[in-house]
Amino acid sequence: MAHLTERRVVITGLGVVAPNGIGKEAFWYATSRGISGIKSLQRFSASALPIQVGGEVSNFVVHDYIERKLVNRTDRMTHFAFVAVQEALRNANIVLEQENPQRVGAVIANTMGGVEYLTEQSRSLYVRGPRYMSVYTAIAWLQVANVGQISIRHGIQGYCKTPVNDTVSGLDALGMAYRAIRRGAADVIITGGCEALLHPFVLLLLAHGDQCVSGNDPQAYRPFDRRAAGLLVAEGAGICILEDYEHAKQRGATIYGEIVGSGQTNDAHGLVAPSASGAQYARAIQLAMQAGNVRPEDIAYFSLDGRAQATSDQGEAEALHMVFGSDLERLPVSVPRTMLGHSYAAAGTLDAITALLALQNGLIPPTINCEELDPRYGLNLVQREARPLSGSVVLLGGRAMGGANLALALQKMKE
Repeated sequence: MAHLTERRVVITGLGVVAPNGIGKEAFWYATSRGISGIKSLQRFSASALPIQVGGEVSNFVVHDYIERKLVNRTDRMTHFAFVAVQEALRNANIVLEQENPQRVGAVIANTMGGVEYLTEQSRSLYVRGPRYMSVYTAIAWLQVANVGQISIRHGIQGYCKTPVNDTVSGLDALGMAYRAIRRGAADVIITGGCEALLHPFVLLLLAHGDQCVSGNDPQAYRPFDRRAAGLLVAEGAGICILEDYEHAKQRGATIYGEIVGSGQTNDAHGLVAPSASGAQYARAIQLAMQAGNVRPEDIAYFSLDGRAQATSDQGEAEALHMVFGSDLERLPVSVPRTMLGHSYAAAGTLDAITALLALQNGLIPPTINCEELDPRYGLNLVQREARPLSGSVVLLGGRAMGGANLALALQKMKE
């Protein structure tokens, strides 16, 4: 087993279920062109709800991917995870049956749980009686159901975790999997996040806070804009196959990029929303850069959290100024999830997949809807359309309720 500092962690497979595309090719086509997947909600009537638009995966036909029996035993969040994992494994060209199952792991984040499954089964209990509630209700709605079902389906016997960390759960999953491979706990880890939160119950809860913008405007998610009033939410899944570099090289895998650093801190503040102070977020960014020996001139762009709230946006901008100083003038930043909505546990991994495809294709995907950029933030925001990319590293940032700050550094592969 290699020494800790000698193990490199690379990404060899990508799987996407997103509002603007299922599969990495469709996703990148839309994302690189600024095509939004945010629209009026169609799966249920939202006319009486405060939030009426979101990033819905409206063309998802679950029976095209999964057998009926398994569909009936699992929630929509798990359906997304199944499909994204299938694509990621196929994309990585890895045959898990040929791997040591004890050296293969799964770290799949989820925040909201299986709300749809739970509410449907609760309705059956109270309307039709106890005999009509599925026995699978005991597990299908739990956040851990996703990693459990994936492990069963693919015979995984190694390192398995379920991060639950508000809106940064997906970045947390990538960081946990990265560190596990670095220290030798696994050779291959299926990692990412899934979320199916577009449900009347969740939307009503979110509307009671001030994190989400209400109404029916699909262009209302405007981070760092003068009109910013909150984010719009989304559903979906993003999955990456992480491998020890030597393992990937030995089997001749195609490598999208390398995770070279991660950083995590906490504000000890911000139970309801991310802190207006950027100090601890700045420290998380610095930790990720230091771990990967990343210089400002190496960075192709910074993928921002972009909460579209004055205090949160100010805190994020402050952190960037603290880390980069005058270099921030030339550093491109973007919030590609303005095309998707914020998918909570899926968001960080979808950002990572976007970054890897950006490095591969030489384009920085745009931030849409921000025609009135607030000059107070002093950001070089990529707006409206993609911009040519130079540099070999993308930094990903995320902030959450409870004060969590995360940063991850992805690098174009170097031999």
